[in-house]
Amino acid sequence: MITTTDLNHIQDLLVCKKWAELRQLLAPIAPSEIAEVLKDFFKTDRILLFRCLGREQAADAFSYLDDNQQKQLLAELNDQETRDVLAHLSPDDRTELFEELPASVTKRLLEFLSPEDRKEALMLLGYPENSVGRLMSPDFASVRPEMTVAEAMASIEKQAPDSETLNMIYVTDDHGRLLDEVRLRRFITSPKDRKVSDLMDGKFSALQATQPEEDAVKLMQAKGYFALPVTDVKGVLLGVVTADDVLDVAVEGRPRTSTKAEPSSRWK
Repeated sequence: MITTTDLNHIQDLLVCKKWAELRQLLAPIAPSEIAEVLKDFFKTDRILLFRCLGREQAADAFSYLDDNQQKQLLAELNDQETRDVLAHLSPDDRTELFEELPASVTKRLLEFLSPEDRKEALMLLGYPENSVGRLMSPDFASVRPEMTVAEAMASIEKQAPDSETLNMIYVTDDHGRLLDEVRLRRFITSPKDRKVSDLMDGKFSALQATQPEEDAVKLMQAKGYFALPVTDVKGVLLGVVTADDVLDVAVEGRPRTSTKAEPSSRWK
């Protein structure tokens, strides 16, 4: 049970920017209690506190917030005051504080924001400058392997208006991990009672959100793809990056932090 003394200690650590000590203090606290603690802090402190949680702890705590509380936290992540606070952290503080947020939070934030606001918000998700994560869109069509083709087509039809591209349909498991990519025409030409899993071969190309933009350029050129799926470090599908998104990288030939593309291709 979180006491007033604990809350005061947490506040002191936030003021002193002792992120490592704060992480250590928060680590054994149950996610449900963390969710209650988040409600007791004002905007910028709440965001800093949330960023001090480990990935799994943050995801679990986020799930304990009700829908309105989740939306409030997501809005605060993109608030100008929050951006100013995070932007003025020292390089060491930013390195220690900015690890990749849980996929559940990332996807909700990107879906919650307008396309115009996403670019600025992606900076707050911990993705390096000029990384694939700064370009990705959460608008894609995905289906589950246990679906029939008929069920998948019905799902694709619902997702179509908001999808960046429908050439490739992504197959994910119940945790959102990317399992495969299947061309739309396979669904159109296959028997309606056939399972999506029967269309899969487990061969796909994907990028991690932390990879540099030029890796997307190279992989698109090598594969001839218009779009590529983007995942987090655990293989959870976060979004897609399209040829339009990286066109300026290919044309301008801007220098990047990496010269070797190492696309992720399979998770088990």
